[in-house]
Amino acid sequence: MKAIVATDQTAGTAGMKLVELPEPQAAINDVVVQVHAAGFVNTELEWPSTWADRAFRDRTSSILGHELAGVVTALGYGTTGLSIGQRVFGLADWHRDGTLAEYVAMEARNLAPLPGDVDFTVGASLPISGLTAW
Repeated sequence: MKAIVATDQTAGTAGMKLVELPEPQAAINDVVVQVHAAGFVNTELEWPSTWADRAFRDRTSSILGHELAGVVTALGYGTTGLSIGQRVFGLADWHRDGTLAEYVAMEARNLAPLPGDVDFTVGASLPISGLTAW
């Protein structure tokens, strides 16, 4: 799959590269989503979670982006509440690979059903702006 990764903490947007990576696999309680639309905030390049996981291990090169809308393509063991083929939108965990990719593996609890009459681009624009407004 194609993905945009951050490769150099000091390079800003010049350190972003389009690369080919293996498709992610769903872990326990995860889903894999085929991304139809995603959001990116350029300040992500300054967030510590872009460069290190929760145990402070290096994450270079990490896939950027956190907001998304798409379709569920796989369910991890124990995942409930969503189904394959379901339209969803949500917010990916800051300490995991993000949404600027063709596919993303993420926790099911970070997703919500996207109604059929809501465009994917609208769905992807809701998570962070909705939280900001709230």
